[in-house]
Amino acid sequence: SYSVYASIKNEDKYLKNRDVKKESKEVYILPITTKAPIQRPIIVGFGPSGMYAGLILAEAGLNPIIIERGQAVEQRTKDINEFFTKGKLLESSNVQFGEGGAGTFSDGKLTTRMKNIRVSKVYEEFIEAGANPAIQYQQRPHLGTDVLQTIVKKIREKIIRLGGEIYFDTKLESLYLNRNHIVGIHTNKQDFSTDSVILCTGHSASDTYETLLAQGVEITQKDFAIGVRVEHPQTLIDQSTYGKHYGHPALKASSYQLTAKTSVNRGVYSFCMCPGGVVIPASTEQNCLAVNGMSYSMRAGKNANSAILVQIPRSDFDQGHPLDGFQFQKKLEQLGYHEGFVAPAQNIKDYLNHIPSDKLVIQTSYPRNTIMKDMHTFFSDEVNQAMEEGMKQFDKKIHGWIENGIMLGLETRSSSPIKILRNDNGCSSTIQGLYPCGEGAGYAGGIVSSAVDGIKQAENYIAHLNQ
Repeated sequence: SYSVYASIKNEDKYLKNRDVKKESKEVYILPITTKAPIQRPIIVGFGPSGMYAGLILAEAGLNPIIIERGQAVEQRTKDINEFFTKGKLLESSNVQFGEGGAGTFSDGKLTTRMKNIRVSKVYEEFIEAGANPAIQYQQRPHLGTDVLQTIVKKIREKIIRLGGEIYFDTKLESLYLNRNHIVGIHTNKQDFSTDSVILCTGHSASDTYETLLAQGVEITQKDFAIGVRVEHPQTLIDQSTYGKHYGHPALKASSYQLTAKTSVNRGVYSFCMCPGGVVIPASTEQNCLAVNGMSYSMRAGKNANSAILVQIPRSDFDQGHPLDGFQFQKKLEQLGYHEGFVAPAQNIKDYLNHIPSDKLVIQTSYPRNTIMKDMHTFFSDEVNQAMEEGMKQFDKKIHGWIENGIMLGLETRSSSPIKILRNDNGCSSTIQGLYPCGEGAGYAGGIVSSAVDGIKQAENYIAHLNQ
């Protein structure tokens, strides 16, 4: 389906067609503040949820203070490029941490099932910051890493222009509490006094969650998923998608979305599919390897890549601690690590036949080299069985998917393994003034839903302020 903005004559005539309906364009209305805060609100983290929470508060005249453990996007880009080329990882400035969050170094997908006025606000701000206006009506809009780097910088500049302050290379180390009420925060650089913190730390800040748990923040385990990143020739995907129209100059690199049910009751599915993209190391710790996918706005690379994930229920990792999911992730990432962030890899057909790969059937886009490994060794028997069954089903949908595909490991950061409980007003269930937000807190999955949750939590803060 498509949405278009148009002025036409004889509107009633066209609306008689059951495939056509009229949609009015809704406009996001900024919440009105009736009281000035005694202390400025603080936002921790400057990914999509933190950016949009900051934007709403700045537009409302509330002068938010934003801290981000990573670097501004200009320096962050340099740090990441050095990591890709030399294998030098900075634990505070990488694919996960820094201005724009993890989404800045991905495909920049804006797909969402959410339908509310806040989504329109998200798109409008992206367009104002330089995104193609076509994202408003495209079925699967995306921005691309190159465009996102410009967009996040412009949103930062807008927040500052409206009275906000942003501190990079500034990591939350603890909360200052008085009878379970926030009275300030302690960072690696300085202390801040505040009675309100919107927590937007992302799904990789396990050290922050350890601190918050120790301070009484209620955190629970959550199901998540693990798997591998697969690559195929983009031409294979395009031929499957476009059929006889393959090669038409108007057709761009195509994507796929695959799901499978398995005999072991674990769903298997593709995630974060990047047409014409590259596979990248996405680690945040030394001696640990996580991989992800990324693409630029033109999606012009030779390979398509996607995560292939298997559902991981809490029973797989529950040892009685709320953060057991993070330990489960870390053990996998340690198993997958090889010096220099070289990635374990195998041909998909060899994985399914339980034989080693001597050489990959296509050239990988991964920048840090690969080492041939039996990918079965990283996963449990149930996960491997689900993965194998799922891949065989995928090959029936895209002919040649097995024969022409390779797999790299490991994909461990697709979602957060925790949820920070919050009440109906958006506050932490145990700490007054703490507003858990976004993907890291377990309330979003992707750029748009994270940004929307940031807007919601800014609205919740304003509603509390007005009481």
